[in-house]
Amino acid sequence: MAVLSDSEILKYIDNGHLVLGGEKSRATECSYSFVSGVAFIPGETTGPIQFPGTNGNAEVTVKPGQMIWIRTRESVKIPQDLVGFWWQTNSLSRKGLMLVNMSMVEPGYEGDLACLFVNFAKSTVVISATTPIAKMIFMPLIGAVASPFTGHTSRQRYDDALRQLAIDQPKSFLQIAELSTELGEAKVAAIAEIRNFAQDSVTKVQADAKSAKDEAVADFKKDIPAAIRNAFGWALAAFVLLGLATAGVDFAKGKLFPDVKEIARSEADAALKERITISGEADSNEVKAILERLSAIDARIGSLEKSK
Repeated sequence: MAVLSDSEILKYIDNGHLVLGGEKSRATECSYSFVSGVAFIPGETTGPIQFPGTNGNAEVTVKPGQMIWIRTRESVKIPQDLVGFWWQTNSLSRKGLMLVNMSMVEPGYEGDLACLFVNFAKSTVVISATTPIAKMIFMPLIGAVASPFTGHTSRQRYDDALRQLAIDQPKSFLQIAELSTELGEAKVAAIAEIRNFAQDSVTKVQADAKSAKDEAVADFKKDIPAAIRNAFGWALAAFVLLGLATAGVDFAKGKLFPDVKEIARSEADAALKERITISGEADSNEVKAILERLSAIDARIGSLEKSK
């Protein structure tokens, strides 16, 4: 398989073939790099975006998911012994802008070329008047073509047909941009609905809490007199019982709890009187000794009584 080199391409250009209205500097290695002439935004009825010459500053932006049609500034004239192949440029493919209508340009074709791009990247891609949008390589044919391409379309008719094609298409590939917009709008609406529901719930809870609080306070105020009467009744009963208990301490102490010490002393005296018999003379030494001992015992008992 043979491919024309840049020098061979330039020879054909000098003879009025391959690329019409182009720049020789764009023929490099083994291909020719095309630039933008006009751009058509799919799904819009506005006119085309015009690109000036290589010294101009016009540009077009392609958003993520968006499609765009671009007609090249140069046109082609393919001899019947050659065939052209339309290729993606590495610079745009690295940015995510893909040429989806790569194809073959038949022998004998003369006219304009168009690129259909889809931005598969997450960021916007900018195409200026000097951005190489596609390349074409040229290959010689083995043998003559029996039925070369015939016919020719003017640039105006070509642009009109391309514009109508863009109008009839969606704005984005597989309508991703429209779906993304719809999802975004649905998301915003859902968030707003959730926030409204949350606010309504908070308001309702606050109102219910205030109502319950007011009702509890009202019930409490209504029950205060009964509560006071109940509390006062219990307090009065406790006070009466306390007074009765205080007044009856002496009575209970005397009647229920007699003096045990006094009873024990009386019983002891009675026992001594009954059981102790002193014989002998009253003035005898033995009697005196016994009386002294009894006196000592009596004093001891008294001391013990005071200590308890």
